[in-house]
Amino acid sequence: MHCHLGHLLSSGEGADIALEVDGETFSAHRSILAARSPVFTAQLFGPMRENTAVCVWIEGVEVGVFKALLHFVYTDSLPEVGDGEAMAMAQHLLVAADRYSLERLKLICEDKLCNHIDTSTVGTILALAEQHSCHGL
Repeated sequence: MHCHLGHLLSSGEGADIALEVDGETFSAHRSILAARSPVFTAQLFGPMRENTAVCVWIEGVEVGVFKALLHFVYTDSLPEVGDGEAMAMAQHLLVAADRYSLERLKLICEDKLCNHIDTSTVGTILALAEQHSCHGL
């Protein structure tokens, strides 16, 4: 199923919402976003819903991070990232996962960060752990 949903994301077929992140637009499906994230549920279907909006602006998330987050929402997996980017991506994805209440993604990011703790990263990781209630870190 993850392959089919991944294809749905990449093709944009049947998309009913556009998400704009820092000038880049992503086509998505309200129902899939809402099924995976209670934050998207509230935003798209709740009392403060943007259900008539054709475009939702996403602020405070980098384009690459949001693209990875969408990939996870649709496929329940992370996209391939180069070794040099893995640590920074895990940090930023952890923040985004917390923001959108994607607990499984948050746990995956915690695990990745745990495997890369050293003297140069411990301060940043400790701060992330405190700010985002990451008990695994």
